[in-house]
Amino acid sequence: MGTAKEKVRVNVYLDKTLTNDAKRLGINLSNSLELALKSELAKKWKEKNREKIATYNQRVAAKGLPFDDEDMCI
Repeated sequence: MGTAKEKVRVNVYLDKTLTNDAKRLGINLSNSLELALKSELAKKWKEKNREKIATYNQRVAAKGLPFDDEDMCI
């Protein structure tokens, strides 16, 4: 998962059959939940910023990238 980060203990309630199957298959519940939360956070961020992203993309399509002209070359 990359560099060590501060972890916090949490309590969650999961379906017993689901957790038993995961343990039997060697699935790490903490890592799986962490990945799922990161994915959900990214999805929510994209939803929250959809309009801003669309506006920016329209601007880039119309005017090009900022500082992307030949006058700025050194």
